[in-house]
Amino acid sequence: MKFQLPRGLRDLEPENFEVVERIRSAFLEVSKLFGYKFMEPSPIEFLSTLEAKSGPSVSDEIYCFKDKSGRELGLRFDLTVGLTRFVASRRDLQLPFKLCSFSSMWRYDEPQYGRYRWFYQWDAEIFGSRSIEADAEIIELTEMIFDRLGLKNCLIEIGDRRIVEEYLKREMGATDEIIILEALRALDKVKKKPLPQIVKEYANKGIDGRTMNKLIEFGSLRGRPHDIINILKEKGLQNLDDLSSLADSLDARGVKNTLFSMGIVRGLDYYDGIVFEVFDEKNSDIGALAGGGRFNGLPAIFGRPDLVATGVAGGVERIALALSKIGKIKSEGDFALIYVAYANESLIKPATRLASELRKSGIRTEFDLSGRSLRKQIEAASSQNARYTLIVAPREYSQKRIVVKDMLNRTERQINIDKVISFLTERIEG
Repeated sequence: MKFQLPRGLRDLEPENFEVVERIRSAFLEVSKLFGYKFMEPSPIEFLSTLEAKSGPSVSDEIYCFKDKSGRELGLRFDLTVGLTRFVASRRDLQLPFKLCSFSSMWRYDEPQYGRYRWFYQWDAEIFGSRSIEADAEIIELTEMIFDRLGLKNCLIEIGDRRIVEEYLKREMGATDEIIILEALRALDKVKKKPLPQIVKEYANKGIDGRTMNKLIEFGSLRGRPHDIINILKEKGLQNLDDLSSLADSLDARGVKNTLFSMGIVRGLDYYDGIVFEVFDEKNSDIGALAGGGRFNGLPAIFGRPDLVATGVAGGVERIALALSKIGKIKSEGDFALIYVAYANESLIKPATRLASELRKSGIRTEFDLSGRSLRKQIEAASSQNARYTLIVAPREYSQKRIVVKDMLNRTERQINIDKVISFLTERIEG
C-alpha cells in the first residue's frame, strides 16, 4: 500500500516553510505600520455562507461536506468572506475598521504551476470607508510588502469594473446583467487562455465574437495613469472621478510602479469598483502575485448594506516562486547559526550549558545530540552553514577558555568563556 497525498496537495518541507514564514513576517511588519488588527476567521463555514455571493455552483470549486449532524459545511476558499462575515456581525466596531490575516485556504481547482489545492494567502481589508484614500492605502500597503520582500520589479495594474461596465452598456448595447458579468469574466481570462478559446467559450454564453473582440480591444488599454484617463475621456466615458483621484493619491504617496489597465477586472464576482493585480515584470509566467479592490456589495449580503469595503490578498506560493527566481529565498536578516562542539564525552555537560546560555541570549545555536566524534561534529557544523563553531576542549576549558573556529576562513582563536556571548553578538547579525 502506498501512502500518498491527494492530488494537488503537498507537504511544506522545512525550507519551504521558512519561505512562508519570511513572507508572513514581512506582511505582519508592514500591516502593523498601517495600524491593521490581526485575526483569523474560522477555516470552516456553513456552505450557505460560502455560497452567499458566488451561488450554489461554488460547491464544485471548493471542499464541502456534511458533518456528523448532517450540516452542510465547507472549507474557506479565501479570507475575505470570513472577515466580512465577522465585521458584518459586529455593529459595535468603530469604523473605519482595518483587519488583516495570514493563513491557509482550500480550493478544488485544477493544480497548475504555482497553484495548489491547499495554499496560503495574506489578506488586508478596510471596512467602512467610501473614500478613495482607503483604496490608495491598500495599494500602498501592497507595494510596501513586496518592497520589504525585495521584489523590486513588481508592477501594480489598476482597473475599474464600473468603467468597463459603462463601456459595455454605452458602446456595445449590453443591458442584461448576467451577460455583463460573463463579459467581465471573459476579460479576466485574456491573460490566462488563448483568445480563440475564450471567444468560443463565451459564444455559448450569449456573447458573440464581434462583441468579444471589441471588449478585448478595450481591455488592451494600458499605460500611465493620467494617459489612460485622457484616452477614456476622449471615448466619452463618465465614471472617471475615482480613477483620477486614485492617481493623484498614489502620486502623493510616492507609489510609482503602477499602470492603469482596462483589462484588470478580477474574476471574483464580489468586486464592484476599483480593482488591481500585482505582477512580477520579469516573471510574468507566474501569474498575479496579489490582487484586490472594492467589494462594497459583499457586506450587504451578510446583512450590512451600510458597510463598504476594500482590500487585497496575496498568493504566498506564487510570491515564493518569484523570490526563488531572483535568488531571494534566504532572508538577508536570517540569524547566523553557532555550533557548539565538544572534544569528548566528559565535556558534554559544559558544552550543553554553553549552548543553553547562547540560546537564552537570543543566539541561534545547534548542538550534537548523537555523541559523535569532534570531527563529525565539525562536519555537521559545516553542512548546516554554521558561522562559528565553539569547541569545548579539555586543556582550553581547564583554563576557562573556548576554541572559536571561523567556518568561513577556517581560522581559530581562543577566548574566555565569560566573553563568548559578547564576542558573538558583535560579529553576527540577528
